[in-house]
Amino acid sequence: MTISFMRIVDDVLGMFICRLLGWIMMIKGFLIPSQTTIDPQNVKTILCQKYFGMGSVLNAASLIKGLRQNYPNARIIFITLETHGDVLRIGKLADEVLVINVDSLGKFIKGVFANLVYITRQHIDISIDLEFFSKFTMIISLLSMAKIRVGLHQKKIRPEGIMTHNIYYNHYKHISEIYFSFGTSLGIERKPEYFTSLLPSLKNMYKESLEKNLGIKQEMPIIVINVNAGELFKFRQWPADSFVELIQLLIDKYPDYYYVMIGGKSEYEYVEDVFKKIKYHDNQLINSAGRTSLEELLALIEMSYLMITNDSGPLHIAALYGTSIVSFFGPETPLVYGPQKDNTLTFYSEDLYCSPCLSVYDNKKSLYGEDCLENRCLINIKPEEVFKKIEDRFFVNRTS
Repeated sequence: MTISFMRIVDDVLGMFICRLLGWIMMIKGFLIPSQTTIDPQNVKTILCQKYFGMGSVLNAASLIKGLRQNYPNARIIFITLETHGDVLRIGKLADEVLVINVDSLGKFIKGVFANLVYITRQHIDISIDLEFFSKFTMIISLLSMAKIRVGLHQKKIRPEGIMTHNIYYNHYKHISEIYFSFGTSLGIERKPEYFTSLLPSLKNMYKESLEKNLGIKQEMPIIVINVNAGELFKFRQWPADSFVELIQLLIDKYPDYYYVMIGGKSEYEYVEDVFKKIKYHDNQLINSAGRTSLEELLALIEMSYLMITNDSGPLHIAALYGTSIVSFFGPETPLVYGPQKDNTLTFYSEDLYCSPCLSVYDNKKSLYGEDCLENRCLINIKPEEVFKKIEDRFFVNRTS
């Protein structure tokens, strides 16, 4: 199924079903007031939902940590897309991960039905809907029969009546803070430790296999480069030719580094096209797309000195590991999704009226249509400017 098709079904059929269910729940609530609080010690099962955007899934880590601390007896079940399931398992962000395959309508329906049957037997106490204004996730939340249902609310976008705790989407705050407000609504106090040490260390476990697989040695520092941006909105990619020019500038002036290009199997050809245009010597530049397991990818990012990346899932993995990051934003705003720590450098064309153009109020669809004619927000970012700022920030006066 295409993302466009899923958006249409969610907007039309999902809205109708949610309005109907919302009216029923409001009438029921008027006759029989619903329970909106629960003793934390008595919470046994928490259900979380987030399907699209690996970055958003990972930015729920601080909330998950707060839930574990405040509901010590609770088991956390997380439903997500099949492509994100392993990240949640490896990151230990849930006790149990359920997945849905959206490759076809048949697989989607089968997965939804199977997961619904399962979760209705788990006696869910709290349902947390982390999706942005999706009607589908509201329906799942209600059908889970959870006593407390938490989710984002906006008039005319999400019908009232289904959620017991409506959360305001504050687009002036970072997504990790927005998600933590779900916990705040449940009485969880914000603590700095919830935002640190969010992923388990894997570098010692996979260092040897990475050295053997990619031919790298830790004597030379690693710069990870991600030229991909996922399928949600392809115009989040900084142009391939810009990456070629930047990587060439870095290799020519700073040859004593490994430059490792990453990506999945499906991204190999795109990465290889960039890779072939760059001049290098020995094993200095490596195309690792499709050659590493997810665990090895996380270990590689954790081991690296610097990551240069588009707005994508690997960016958020690097942020959770504390790796230094150079990132490119355009269709999305770095204010909400950008890395927050001091060891980061973000490029963003603030002077363009049309950037950012992705709207969470419309399921991350561009305000200007499914595709823009030309992503000037990223094209305007020039390699020479990027190189100079990277050099000043991460190379000048550095001792390897």
